[in-house]
Amino acid sequence: MIHQSAHSFFRKSPLFLFAVLLLFTSGCTKQDDAAQGITIGRQIWMAENLATDRYRNGDKIRHARSVEEWNEAISKQEGAWCDYGNDPDGGRLYNWFAVADSRGLAPAGWRVPTDEEWRELEAATDGQGFATGFTGSRNCLGLFFGKGTAAFFWTATPSGEFDAWNREISEGSRKLQRVSVAKGLGLSVRCVKDREK
Repeated sequence: MIHQSAHSFFRKSPLFLFAVLLLFTSGCTKQDDAAQGITIGRQIWMAENLATDRYRNGDKIRHARSVEEWNEAISKQEGAWCDYGNDPDGGRLYNWFAVADSRGLAPAGWRVPTDEEWRELEAATDGQGFATGFTGSRNCLGLFFGKGTAAFFWTATPSGEFDAWNREISEGSRKLQRVSVAKGLGLSVRCVKDREK
């Protein structure tokens, strides 16, 4: 009898319904978990690629699923993200405008690494970098390519008005390569921890 009345209370209680609603809308997702780091040389890198849909200040980053949405974001120089192949398990990709946005793409305590910080990683690992899945990329036409064979990572460093430095690694070479690419590409982001001052 006590069990039935307690069950009835929880089903009808506005407080219970509010608690359930709060649970579902509070952002309890993987992307909000505390990021795990791995130490490489004197740096601490995220153990996984960034997978957020919000800037550090809480503003939403544009989700550009279609080719048209992706190209519109590029034409406006607006930050955007997508999942490879629009599959939530495909791996999160960002254009460079999201990387460079003043609201901050990386979570508090982390940042998108500069070209110089990638060079430091390369020096510490003889060009090998870190373990990664080959998450592919999205090109300026909005098409996906490279999954399973290559991974591409943004740096925070522009290389020109329309380009920025990245790092690429292929399954065949297993060596990081530094390439200047168009800011409208969709690449992965791997963050580095802020150094204590």
